[in-house]
Amino acid sequence: MINWLKRMLKPTEQRTMTTASTDGWQDIISPATAAGVRVTAHTALGVPAVLRAVTLLAGAVASLPLKVYRKASDGRIPATGHPVDRLLQRTPNSLMTPFTFKELIMNCLLLNGNFYAYIEYDQASRPAALWPIDPNRVMVEQDTATGAITYRVSTNQGQQILTPANMLHVLGLTLDGIRGVSPVTLARESIGGAIAELKHGQSFFKNGAAVGGVLQHPGHLGPEAAQTLRESWRDKYSGPDNAGKVAILEEGMTFNAVALSNKDSQWLESRQVTVLDIARIFGVPPVLLAHLEKASYSSQEAQNLEFLTHSLRPWLTRIEQAVEKALLVDSNVYVEFTTGDLLRTDLKTRYDAYRTALAAGFMTVNEVRRLENLPAVEGGDDLYMPLNMGKLGSDNDGQGE
Repeated sequence: MINWLKRMLKPTEQRTMTTASTDGWQDIISPATAAGVRVTAHTALGVPAVLRAVTLLAGAVASLPLKVYRKASDGRIPATGHPVDRLLQRTPNSLMTPFTFKELIMNCLLLNGNFYAYIEYDQASRPAALWPIDPNRVMVEQDTATGAITYRVSTNQGQQILTPANMLHVLGLTLDGIRGVSPVTLARESIGGAIAELKHGQSFFKNGAAVGGVLQHPGHLGPEAAQTLRESWRDKYSGPDNAGKVAILEEGMTFNAVALSNKDSQWLESRQVTVLDIARIFGVPPVLLAHLEKASYSSQEAQNLEFLTHSLRPWLTRIEQAVEKALLVDSNVYVEFTTGDLLRTDLKTRYDAYRTALAAGFMTVNEVRRLENLPAVEGGDDLYMPLNMGKLGSDNDGQGE
């Protein structure tokens, strides 16, 4: 267990439990796939498309501010003095920035299906720090009698039992509502095929980008002579340094190819299909994984809206609701990601929208300036009513004297 967890934590009374999920060792020592490779979080990240999908989603979520708001009679106000706002906006713990903390949340969700953080409280029982815990060290258990959830955490000093009051648990895709399931685990076969494709390509180029085959000798070779011939052929014509060399066959020998080339086996085409599969697994538009085949031009606003709606929004909601459940007790206080930056358009389109808002009278000059990170100006908070608009039934409703 990470050394930040307090040693003062004592195991609670043991009761009859049902384990909601097996521990993380299955993901560390995973069974081999049909392609003959083992898929773990680390080996999956060796696939470029997986690495890009994970860093894209994690980086996008981490870059969005996660703010605390308080409900008000006329809308909402930022709860800047709330202790949870300080954790989310400034210092989740003494070692991490908010960006790193949110990035870690997404990395754990995408690769393991769960994110756990120990909640440290101050003397006033307010959340003071959030300490992430390796998901592979946590086992979720449920009391068969009461249905209560506990978290069994493996540490260097043994096992500790934590209750939901001390645990921030963000679930990914879940099949039982108690623990999330890793996309890497569910799509192990597809990702295993991608790893096997990479290994095949490496082996192909390691052997000088030449196909395998059989050297046929007209005479009879003893075991030692055959071994000598095999080693001599490999030393002269195998490996990237020997690619392109012309083989000279002596004593009437012939070479018969028995393997397919990468072109014949459509290796390049299969790698393109793999990128599409990984895009489907992680819910990312293929164009954002640099799969540009058949890609058509679309505006930045439309692309960002699609990414926000279909790729990011479910993850943002999971995190928001988990934080509210674990850290907030006041029903008038809630957290929300600020996603406005993802919907920013080009300069002309944005200014045209501001002009419409000002002309319609539902935005002020200073509200527009705040959106553009500009200082307020005197009189900029006054809401001006356009000359061609007025309250129905008033003297200026178009039915004057």
